Amino acid sequence: MALSKHALISTLADQLREKLITCESAIASTRAAFASDTKSSAGDKHEVGRAMVQQELDKLEEQRAKLIVLQQELARVPLARVYEQVGFGSLVITDQGGYFIAIGLGAVEVEGEPYYAISLASPIGQALKGKRVGDAIDFNGTRITVQAIR
Repeated sequence: MALSKHALISTLADQLREKLITCESAIASTRAAFASDTKSSAGDKHEVGRAMVQQELDKLEEQRAKLIVLQQELARVPLARVYEQVGFGSLVITDQGGYFIAIGLGAVEVEGEPYYAISLASPIGQALKGKRVGDAIDFNGTRITVQAIR
């Protein structure tokens, strides 16, 4: 597991970009549907339909805002920093896999290896926070030992 943080960040940035493009496309089509929906003689049925479209639009715009925040968080990761202990931006190699402590995107495959992009606020992020090479944690009944921190 000699992965560079640059490759991991690049992969995560690409995933975020793709999700944002998909989200923005859905917003555009939902807005188009909302705008083209003209008043019908159905009255109340029409208003309920418009309200449902508006709720969907609100949900999509909230997702977009969250994706933008994730992009900003990812951009804050210090690439040159040397880590003595687990913290924001560290790549933690354990006997149970690699964890990138930055943004919560879940499992990602980089250079054929699985890594877990997790936030520091997540349960496993909190358990690993402040740990050093050689330290171990018990998480969900599994003992996890820190082997390296980059």
